[in-house]
Amino acid sequence: MRPFPCPAPLARRFLAGAAVLGLLALGACDESAAQAGDPAERPARPVAVAAATLAVHADDVRGSGLVAYKREVALSFKIGGVVRDFAVDVGDRVQADQPLVELDAAEIDAQWREAVANVEKAQRDVARLAPLVDNGYASKARLDDARTALKLAIAARDSVAFNRDLAEIRAPADGVVLSRLVETGQIVPAGQAILTLGDRESGQVVKVGIADREVVKIALGDVAEVRLPGRDAPVSATVSRISPKGDVRTGAFMVELSLDDTAIESLSGLVADVAIRPKRAGQGNMVMIPASAILEGFGSEGSVFVVNPKTATVERRHVSFGPLTGENVIVRDGLAPGEQVVSAGAGYLREGDPVRVTDQMALRGETSPPSQ
Repeated sequence: MRPFPCPAPLARRFLAGAAVLGLLALGACDESAAQAGDPAERPARPVAVAAATLAVHADDVRGSGLVAYKREVALSFKIGGVVRDFAVDVGDRVQADQPLVELDAAEIDAQWREAVANVEKAQRDVARLAPLVDNGYASKARLDDARTALKLAIAARDSVAFNRDLAEIRAPADGVVLSRLVETGQIVPAGQAILTLGDRESGQVVKVGIADREVVKIALGDVAEVRLPGRDAPVSATVSRISPKGDVRTGAFMVELSLDDTAIESLSGLVADVAIRPKRAGQGNMVMIPASAILEGFGSEGSVFVVNPKTATVERRHVSFGPLTGENVIVRDGLAPGEQVVSAGAGYLREGDPVRVTDQMALRGETSPPSQ
């Protein structure tokens, strides 16, 4: 049986298609060979680079804390009573020994009059018994008891006088009223906080919680830089106190920084950013690069593309990262100061690719890389 003859036009179309496929395959092979061949034969990819710069103060211990007066006093009455009047309110500046608030004195005045009357009666008893004892009409024991009663009455009167003076709260130092915890007419027990006063003479501090792995680097006297809200320039401070015990809930240790400039006065409770510079920490050779240069990372490990200035090609470098500082990241190991890393365009590169260095604005105007 003879094969079915193929029409001539169909055969010609088949042969033409096969030729086209062969040419496409040949072109793909040539392109793959060019990509896998000598890097000098590959087209240079436009990239933006950044130099690894020495990380200044890379060992700083950083955190956020609250501004406070070094001495903040909660003021209260020694006795209970009804709050009669406030002479100040929150935010007022006060002078030492200035009256701040007082209790209704009706009850304590009544106790004072009673104590004075008891003293007068005891004095009369002693004065009446003394001549009777001398004449033999009364025993000496009765006179001794009367004299003891007089001493007790005087002591009770002095105690009431002491409490009577404390029915008014006066400022223990020059300061500012930070809080007012009760209102006029309120009945308060003895010892309840009425006002909180910030002692201006004691200066201001920043109290910041530091993790255990960082607090061991810090010592008393270490200098610090504090950035306060509303101030463009940082303020210098000194570590003045380190808590010997960590917080039972967070495990953080409270570190107190005293502001060096005592003329600075900020609102108590403001959140400030601090950078403590431990004396015992070494600077080392840690560098800083833009965070955009990171190709991939896991934990503190990752990689970047480093530009070889002699061959204008890139090599993938394994590095160890430290903390972020704004838009940059600290590199603890793997890069030397001055080396250039690809900061933009690294996503289209492979090991050994030639590159053409440009800036990021020019890079945005480049045509997108050809699809792989």
